[in-house]
Amino acid sequence: MRTRILGIVLVIVSLGVAAWLVVGLTELGEGQSRAGHVLGLVLFSLPFFAVGLYLLLVSRGEVKAETQADKQRTILNAVMTRGRVSVADLAIECDLTREQVKQSVYDLIGKDLFRGYVNWERGELVSAEAAQIKEDTCPNCGGRVELAGKGLVRCPYCGTETYLSAAPAPPSGVSSPGTGPT
Repeated sequence: MRTRILGIVLVIVSLGVAAWLVVGLTELGEGQSRAGHVLGLVLFSLPFFAVGLYLLLVSRGEVKAETQADKQRTILNAVMTRGRVSVADLAIECDLTREQVKQSVYDLIGKDLFRGYVNWERGELVSAEAAQIKEDTCPNCGGRVELAGKGLVRCPYCGTETYLSAAPAPPSGVSSPGTGPT
């Protein structure tokens, strides 16, 4: 973004210098040298314009990369907050095709940012928390629970919310602090 702004500033400065020098050229009387004004155009205006134009062209790639990163962030946030999300929903939310969503997910997996699983046949992405649900029954009423968000399981029948723990259970034979024999 800074590259784009700097490019715009340089182009504007070069056009301002060029305009000032051209006005100076038109006001010269007969017999006065125009070499200084032409040299000013060549040494000041053209280099500023060329560098500004170059920076504007380079900034296009930066904008494209930022847009892709924003869409990948949207995909990650949707999966993490909802637990389960369809590829079709992600395609609509991110204004992408199904294939582009697939490429973004593979890119996130390659960067080790996406944790969970993908079922391309059913067209859904599932977060690691949703995949770790072992018991799918409500501890209060025994109804089938649904993943409601990041680390949250909700019973649609009684409204009980269960928060999944991120801490793994201690291995068998190892007691937690304060729970061992005394």
